[in-house]
Amino acid sequence: MRFFLYYFIFRFFLGNPLLALLIIFFLYLIIDRQFIGLFPDFLKPFKRSSRIKALKELVKLNPANVDGYRELGQLHLEGKKYTQAVEYFEKCLVKMDEYADIHFYLGKGLYLMGQKEEGYRELFKALSINPKIGYGEPYIYLLDYQLDTNPLPEKINEFLKKIEQFGTPEILYKCGSILLKQDSIKGRELLQEAVSNYKAMPRNFRKIHRRWAFLARFKLLGR
Repeated sequence: MRFFLYYFIFRFFLGNPLLALLIIFFLYLIIDRQFIGLFPDFLKPFKRSSRIKALKELVKLNPANVDGYRELGQLHLEGKKYTQAVEYFEKCLVKMDEYADIHFYLGKGLYLMGQKEEGYRELFKALSINPKIGYGEPYIYLLDYQLDTNPLPEKINEFLKKIEQFGTPEILYKCGSILLKQDSIKGRELLQEAVSNYKAMPRNFRKIHRRWAFLARFKLLGR
C-alpha cells in the first residue's frame, strides 16, 4: 500500500512514471542496506575490482607477498572466478601449508570449479588443522559430496551433527537445500531450523542473517 502511495506522490511531482519507480527503488536499496539486508551490496563488485587491481600491482612488485596472494584468492572466490582463485591459493601453499584457511579456501574453490574429489580432500585437511574453520561452511560441500557419491546414513548423520553445532541460518539453509535432494523430511527440518534460529537471535544480529531466513521460508512454501 505504501509503495503505491509513494509512487503516486513521486509521479505527481516528477511527471515521469519511470523516474518515480527508479527513485523509489533507489530509496528502498538504501533502506535495505541500512536496516533490512535482503539485497546484496551492488557496489561490492566495483570495490572488489578496485582492490584486485591494487593487489596485483603489489604482488608484481613483491612476488613473495603470500598475504597478497591470499587476499587475491579470496576476492576471486567471492567473485566466483574459481580458476583464478585456486591459482592464487596454490601459490600460498608454498609458505602457508599449515594454515587451515588456505586449505579451506582452496578446497572450496576446487569444489565449486568442478574438481570435487580434490576439493573434498582439501576441505578435510582444513578441518583436521582447525575443526572450526569456516564456521561450518566446509560441511556444506562435504555433505553434498557424500550425498552424490556414497550416501551412507552414518556419514551423513555425522556431518549433520557438525552442521547443527554451528547452526547459523546460512549454513542450515544451504545444507537443508542440498539435503532436499535425498531426504525431503530432514531437508525441511533444517530449513525450519534456519528460520527458528533467526527468530531467536538478538535484533542487532538479524540483519546479517535475514536474507537466509527469508530464502528458507520461501523454499518451504514450495514444499
